[in-house]
This record gives sequence, structure tokens and C-alpha cells, in this order.
Amino acid sequence: MDRRFNVLATLCAVALLAAGSLTNAAEEAKPPMQKDSEVAAEYKSEATQLREKAGHHRKLAALYKTRTPPKGSGNYASVAQHCEKLAKYYEDAAREADAVASELGKQ
Repeated sequence: MDRRFNVLATLCAVALLAAGSLTNAAEEAKPPMQKDSEVAAEYKSEATQLREKAGHHRKLAALYKTRTPPKGSGNYASVAQHCEKLAKYYEDAAREADAVASELGKQ
């Protein structure tokens, strides 16, 4: 009985040490928190990229409005609409990114 107790106690001690090591490793693996100003700058940069994409899709929409299909009839109206819709989505996303950056800049 005494031997079983020693084995059990040893196993418990090893388990506790392993759990402590895992906790320390998990804490060390966490990336350091960025400052709000750094995160705000990232959101501003993202907003700029999103506006560039919106501009690109607006140009594509304008291009497709003037094209005629290879067969000579019809048009690319649905493709132009698609590009305009994407441009709007990108512009909305840019506004949201700006809002987040602004909020983080206040803190």
C-alpha cells in the first residue's frame, strides 16, 4: 500500500510539473499586445488598400459599360454592375476600417 501511494504521489507531482510547463509555454507563445496606435495605423493602411481596390473596380465598371461582346449584340451591363457592387463593398469596408482606426486613436 505504501509503495502504491509513493507511485501515485510521484505521478501526481509529474503531472503538476508538466501542467505548469505547458502553462508557461502557452504564456510565452502569446504575441505581445500591440499599442492601439500601431493597430490604428494598420487599419488606416487597410482602408487605403480597400479604397484602391474600390477605384480599380470602378474603372473596370466604366470599361465594361463601353465594351460590346464578341458577337456584336448585347452588352456587359451585368459585369459592370458586378464591378460597381464590389466597388461599393470595398468603399464600405474602407469606411469601417477608418472608423475602427479613429476609435483606437481616441484611446
